[in-house]
Parts: sequence; C-alpha cells; structure tokens
Amino acid sequence: MGIVHMVLGILLIVLAVIATFLEVTRSSGVPKGLRGAVIGLLDLEVLLGIATWIFVTKPPSILHPVFMVVGVICVHIFTRSNNGKSSRVFGWILADVLLILGAVLFR
Repeated sequence: MGIVHMVLGILLIVLAVIATFLEVTRSSGVPKGLRGAVIGLLDLEVLLGIATWIFVTKPPSILHPVFMVVGVICVHIFTRSNNGKSSRVFGWILADVLLILGAVLFR
C-alpha cells in the first residue's frame, strides 16, 4: 500500500505541474476533464495516505500529511472554473509548492 501511495504521489505532482503549465499558457486554462482527474486522484491519494499511516507506518514528520492535505484543499478551492484566472494560477502554484515540499522535505 505504501508503494502505491508513493508512486501515485509522484505521478500526481507531475500532473499538477502540467496542469499549472496549462493554466498559465492557455487562455481557457486547464481542461475541465484534466482538472477533475487531478482532483479525484488527489482525493484518492489522501485516502491512500491515511490508510498507509494507519495500517503500515507512521510518517517521520506530521508535516508530510499536513502539507499534502492543505495542498489538496488549495486545489479544490482556488482552481474552480468560476474563479478568475489569477486565482486559478495561484491555486495551482501554491498546490505544487505544498505537494513538492511535503513529498521532499517531510517524507
């Protein structure tokens, strides 16, 4: 379970960076389907992380799950299509930073 969580986490960080690039470069922003897929997979990743934490091993730092959950919340709140472009770009960038910091520094 821990390996699935780790591999999906890396894949999701890459997808979030791609979504950020698309949000910045395209006038219409991230395609709705890609945003939905990233958010759905991030939610699944949080559930896998909780299950891994409970059943397999505790993270060495409590900051790992905190950064990750806050990053997912930022994606949910700031990247809605009814928000302005600057808010969506801010949300993707903030989520990227939080996900990368949570994965690299506090793992």
